[in-house]
Amino acid sequence: MMAWSGALAREVRTFTNNAGKKIEAELVDVRDGKARLMVNRKPFDVPVETLSAEDQEFLKTWDLKRQGKEDELYYSEVIFEDDFEKDGFGEAWSHYKSESEVKGGVLIGKTIDINDHAGVDAFRFQEGRQDLEISVKFNFVGPTAERFNVWMDDKDYKGSHAGHICSVFISPTGGNISDAKTGNFENAIYEKRKGGGTLDEATQEMLKTKTANFTLDLKREEWHTLLIRTKGDEVVVLVNGDEVGRLKSAGLSHETKSVVSLTTNIDDVHYDDFVIKAAKPGKSDSTAAN
Repeated sequence: MMAWSGALAREVRTFTNNAGKKIEAELVDVRDGKARLMVNRKPFDVPVETLSAEDQEFLKTWDLKRQGKEDELYYSEVIFEDDFEKDGFGEAWSHYKSESEVKGGVLIGKTIDINDHAGVDAFRFQEGRQDLEISVKFNFVGPTAERFNVWMDDKDYKGSHAGHICSVFISPTGGNISDAKTGNFENAIYEKRKGGGTLDEATQEMLKTKTANFTLDLKREEWHTLLIRTKGDEVVVLVNGDEVGRLKSAGLSHETKSVVSLTTNIDDVHYDDFVIKAAKPGKSDSTAAN
């Protein structure tokens, strides 16, 4: 027998079924594909699929809110997902200095020449977003699997090297979150460092605020899960469900992040279940400057 909870926040609403019939009822609970509605003090268990699309969306939102899963509502637009079940990359992917391959249900990250550039495997979407949720499973397989980065870029942005906006770096022992846009990859800073110049003390102190470091203790040859959420000028990183780091910095609020890439250093970081979600345009409640 299905157990229903009476301790949830209830709501009175006019519900409509697929045939157009309307009824005013008090929503008691949603469970196992059914909504418990109270009509004239009598409970009725109504299959959610028999209600209108509007009511189904309402019930989904109500259920997630009562479970405290507001983030699933906020990042509601699926931009891209790949479970790598088909051998070979799909057309959506692009590559730079990469020998990566999709084989056996995973993306196997490989770099052509690490002394030149780490291998990059990227997805680019036409309309950039400010607030993204990126999730990927990863596995450090073999001794050459040192680390990887998840980059968020905007190749149309000319104020930083290669349009870099934000990076999350992960290794078995630690990682960091970096504001690349107003940090190390801001054009003037990048060019000065590339040319061997010395940054003044004020710039060096400023750059310390552009990166948040964290420690990890991840076993090799095991699968782990990375979740990255950007919201306004803040990035939060979770590994295996636990928050490991967060950073607030002005560059992170860039409104048109349009490229997400996996950068492998050096070889044999394996990836699976790569998903990019976004808040719908205009949904961000951040007022941080871009």
